[in-house]
Amino acid sequence: MRIRNILAGGAVLLLAQIWVGVAQAQVTVSKESLSFTSPSRSGPVSVTAELFLPEAPAGTRLPAMLLIHGSGGVTDAREYAYAREFAAMGVASIVPDSFTPRGVKSTVSDQSTVSTNDMLNDAYNALKLAVQHPRLDPARIGIAGFSKGGSVALRSALHLMAERHARNGPRFALHVPFYPGCDTHYYDTRTTGAPILMLMGAADTYVGTENCMVIARALQAAGAKLETTIYPGAQHGWDGSAPPWSLASGENWSKCFFVQQADLSWVEQTSGIKTAGPDGRPNADAPKALAQCRTLGVSGGANAAVRAEALAALKQAMRQAFSLP
Repeated sequence: MRIRNILAGGAVLLLAQIWVGVAQAQVTVSKESLSFTSPSRSGPVSVTAELFLPEAPAGTRLPAMLLIHGSGGVTDAREYAYAREFAAMGVASIVPDSFTPRGVKSTVSDQSTVSTNDMLNDAYNALKLAVQHPRLDPARIGIAGFSKGGSVALRSALHLMAERHARNGPRFALHVPFYPGCDTHYYDTRTTGAPILMLMGAADTYVGTENCMVIARALQAAGAKLETTIYPGAQHGWDGSAPPWSLASGENWSKCFFVQQADLSWVEQTSGIKTAGPDGRPNADAPKALAQCRTLGVSGGANAAVRAEALAALKQAMRQAFSLP
């Protein structure tokens, strides 16, 4: 731990070939569409993910990163920008869109419209499909996520989540949560054993860092290979392109901390209210707890220096996890 100073089965369709110029390198990238079925509140939906495949010698199995978007959905400035960076490294990218098939454009003002668990389903279903792709190395597929997607990237490292979504199935080789929401803390803190790199901003008032550090220490105590970096002065979404922004109607869960107890019941720490029994089903007091801990008002902003440093840290983690030069 350190503080720094400064795609279950589906169809594959070839769509296009594009040129990507990154870091003074020009790379030919094939773009495919992957589809799989995931649950939603209104029933099963078909989720689409875009697969970016950099050109490689015949028979080469490429490492890949699954990129999970945040509450604003997929953007060129974040998910596709990272895909371009990775292509120059010879790494494929898989970018699922969890919102469009569920009829949602944004969850900023209502995080319940698409839950973290919905997106976790999508992530593992994308992984199950990715390991079957003839161009991808099933042993070298990692996951990175941003904000709400960062929660997915972090939670997917838990052993209990891997077993729930892919019992005896594939596992991610690397987990990189960027400024994740850390409102949910499971009692079983064992991980799959894959390395975790958690990147946060000290000036992030959207999701904060305190709860994430509690979770990080618990995972480390259970044996996780986890490194955290907190960037001084960095606001939420430092790797985007937007200047400082704020939204008064945005849901802010930074003070909410739902902690699972030894009997598997749940208690929200700010209010002290028990929100669910051992079966995990919310009780009548759950809305009261949320009303006490949830506030309105979110903000963030880009930071080019932090973006560059975090990108370098991410690439180094990928090189180590994927045995890249």
